[in-house]
Amino acid sequence: MMNLRTMAVAVALFWAGCAQAADQPGHMAGADHAAHATACDAGHVLSHISRRFAWAERRTWQRGFVMERLENPRPNVHPYAEPGLVRRDYCVAEAVMTNGAVHTVYYAVEHGLGFAGIGRDVDFCVHGLDPWRVHDASCRTVR
Repeated sequence: MMNLRTMAVAVALFWAGCAQAADQPGHMAGADHAAHATACDAGHVLSHISRRFAWAERRTWQRGFVMERLENPRPNVHPYAEPGLVRRDYCVAEAVMTNGAVHTVYYAVEHGLGFAGIGRDVDFCVHGLDPWRVHDASCRTVR
């Protein structure tokens, strides 16, 4: 069984490793952020958006359409982006729906926010299809 002193040293070493990892290039937004390619057009990001939208349609809205495909994914400049510990890629694409309508999709790929800080999290908003205004007016929070 670990004594208190050994446990304190282990915790200190763990946090020192976390701090060092956060200082590595690619983990910070701002100047380093521009040097890295964005995840806007990554297949797993786009499929995640389509799957989550389909789930919400099935479970909540039941409007009778889903995303058929996402086209022209590209980086989007977020006016409120600030440097921080979480690297975010702000993106925009066009969603072609199964009913033929086309809607703009704004999304943010947040790096290091997956399970246990590994992987990515994707937050998105389909312009005109956010009746509860989860992302404020006109998808402002992910724009």
